[in-house]
Amino acid sequence: EGVGWARAMTSGMKKYPLHEKMRATIGNENTATKLYKALQEVDRMLDILEPGSMALSFNGGKDAVAMMHIIKDACSQHRTHKWTHIQPIWFKNPTDEFPELIEFVQEQAHQQFMHPGGFRTIDGKALSRLWSIHITSEKDFIAGLAKIQQQIPLRCIIMGTRRTDPGCRNLSSLTSSSGNYPPFMRFNPILDWSYRDVWDFINACELPYCTLYDHGYTSLGTVKDTIRNPELLKSESETLKQEDVMDPRSRSIVPFLAMAQNVPGMSANESGENDEKQASRYNPAWMLLDETKERSSRLKKTAVVAQKTETAGILIIGNEVISGSVKDENGPFLMKHLRDMGLDTIEVAVVRDDMQLIADNVRRMSGTHTFVFTAGGIGPTHDDITLPAIAQAFGCGLQTRPEILELLHQYLPGQQLNEYHIKMASIPQGSHLITSGPESKDKWPLIVKNNVYIMPGVPEYCRSKFMLVRDDLVRQPFFVAKLYINEAEPQLADLLTRAEAQHKDVHIGSYPIIGSTEYQVIITLESKDQYALMP
Repeated sequence: EGVGWARAMTSGMKKYPLHEKMRATIGNENTATKLYKALQEVDRMLDILEPGSMALSFNGGKDAVAMMHIIKDACSQHRTHKWTHIQPIWFKNPTDEFPELIEFVQEQAHQQFMHPGGFRTIDGKALSRLWSIHITSEKDFIAGLAKIQQQIPLRCIIMGTRRTDPGCRNLSSLTSSSGNYPPFMRFNPILDWSYRDVWDFINACELPYCTLYDHGYTSLGTVKDTIRNPELLKSESETLKQEDVMDPRSRSIVPFLAMAQNVPGMSANESGENDEKQASRYNPAWMLLDETKERSSRLKKTAVVAQKTETAGILIIGNEVISGSVKDENGPFLMKHLRDMGLDTIEVAVVRDDMQLIADNVRRMSGTHTFVFTAGGIGPTHDDITLPAIAQAFGCGLQTRPEILELLHQYLPGQQLNEYHIKMASIPQGSHLITSGPESKDKWPLIVKNNVYIMPGVPEYCRSKFMLVRDDLVRQPFFVAKLYINEAEPQLADLLTRAEAQHKDVHIGSYPIIGSTEYQVIITLESKDQYALMP
């Protein structure tokens, strides 16, 4: 597919100004490819639908900004559709929008959505094409769409939805409405874009965006459910040191401290601090390295994460493992240590060396578990495809890291680096590198992309890399009690079912034993609450 798009971009097809600008920006090749694909998809949709039947959902957020400029760019090169044929709609909260967001939407309405004929209101103000629909519930949304369809032949709403948005993991780029909604299509051209893609596009093309993103906000909701992202707190902060923010053992308190400093809806006088001074403590949104923390700006999401049990998923990669030619040692090692560290491993998968299969599993696991550990497929040979697969999973490109190239020069003194060495230094964009201390002989770094820890397949190296982060991942331990019972397992089934229903904080396991004269079943009771195991 990538080859097809590359061919299309050089075969004399339409040239889009924004795409040309992206292509001219070094380091944005992957985003440029996605941009061209989105433009082509929009162009095809413009071919299918008649002018005046499409609307653009514009709420002033970063995704809406990207989507607006993509649609406008596509319309500039289309034979029948003009930008003015697209109806912009603001589904607006009538009471709880950020003032900065309202101001930005109004600015964009004046710059992007004015009537071409220069129409004006009775009091002489220029008339915008932007419709505002007040939404406080799903019922309002349905009624608003029905009202729109009375005004225009609406067949499709273009949205800036991305697959990493809540509930959108399995969404298609084109879906039809259902239930009580009026009939229309939802079109999501940037569905497979990452958080980084959106900001690379906005920054490379120098597109205006809401000023809230410059002051620590990464995902905008209302003033009641949105806070500055704790992950963007600067090290110079007077109230929270950088080492506390970055220490995984302190992450559970970070949302609380952030809320204490920045309570949604609280004025500067009420918080006891000037808002401008508080905003200066945060980095801008585009500096967020861990894309999985994008929605840490949302208060509801933060509260849920703080209460959830942290879980781990393990993905073992390699044809030799799945064929049975090589016995997997990494899975059992990781399972044992993660359990000892207080992390609940609830999924272990083994896949062959298949780019799409690896990417699909990593994407799914990353959204399901707190931590994901992969093992295998990061060497220089043809079947080492884990790094590009993980880049595909997160919708980012590969970048060649100079610090890894420098390590290769040290490992291979006097040798000329070739394409296979470059492959080893090319890792998913935005990855962290965790290195061992100066006393260690193994200088090769552990690669971490978002919440995915990318381990080597060689057991010795896998273990050494895991030990680099083990102490930082230690959590409250599991407490275990074992009961040895000389009864047949079927006779205990009803009792165990009732016990598990009554003790939600205790995981109960039953294991039949064959050949013992002293007991027939071992019952295990596991919980992080030691008092829950007491009689």
